[in-house]
Amino acid sequence: MKKIILLAVLSSLFSFGAFAQEAAPGFETDRPNRTEASTWVARGYLQLETGYQYEKKRQSGTEQRSCLYPQALLRVGLLKSAELRLEATYRQEDQRMAEQPEEQEKGLSTVRVGTKVNVVAPKGAVPEISVLAMAELPLGHGSFKPRHLAPDLKLLFTNDLSKKVKLQYNTGFRREKEENTMLDQFQYSASLSWKISEKLSVFDEFFGDKVPGHHAQNYLDGGVQYLLLPSLQIDALVGTDLSAHAAEVFVGGGLSVRLPK
Repeated sequence: MKKIILLAVLSSLFSFGAFAQEAAPGFETDRPNRTEASTWVARGYLQLETGYQYEKKRQSGTEQRSCLYPQALLRVGLLKSAELRLEATYRQEDQRMAEQPEEQEKGLSTVRVGTKVNVVAPKGAVPEISVLAMAELPLGHGSFKPRHLAPDLKLLFTNDLSKKVKLQYNTGFRREKEENTMLDQFQYSASLSWKISEKLSVFDEFFGDKVPGHHAQNYLDGGVQYLLLPSLQIDALVGTDLSAHAAEVFVGGGLSVRLPK
């Protein structure tokens, strides 16, 4: 009798484990590139995406170096087709002009809250479409925080070109802090990714932004994503500014993990 009960329990546990494994949703992050995925975190799951980025920019005799450490995004699956997002970054900026002493500022930056909601399911040539709505809060270090609430709205698209190749692209609007003013910024990006194996993916990306009355800022980057475990990923990227009036390079990497229900 005890053997029968033990076999029944083991059978139930095995069946539950197999069901959980089959039912687990795909694991996709919104990092390290700028293009946001149209996928969302499934209800009941938590996903933490963290990283580091170094940027170096030279323009008109001024050199500016920025370190973002960490970049942190917490995604919480709330509804069948929607997630809650909480984001914050710690930023350090070093600036040097000619022979003048180096200036440094550091502190909390880019504190944002928002949601991602799926609105169109993919069908044939019709892409999967989601809406990303974020708001940057007037919090953080004095020189980094916006004076007022700064909205950010994007449309996110994904076309699966084959089983291993997909095209993701975004377009949207954002209020961005620039020195002591808030500017309206049009954003755009496109990323082409290849799945080399079940664990390794690579991507190339073009992105930029345009403020009315100013030159467009365009960038090109590429990188890799590697799954250490089904819900644990590391990533890396390197990119550059394509604008003729400035020279910039940026590199980064990160770690993302999804916590089970």
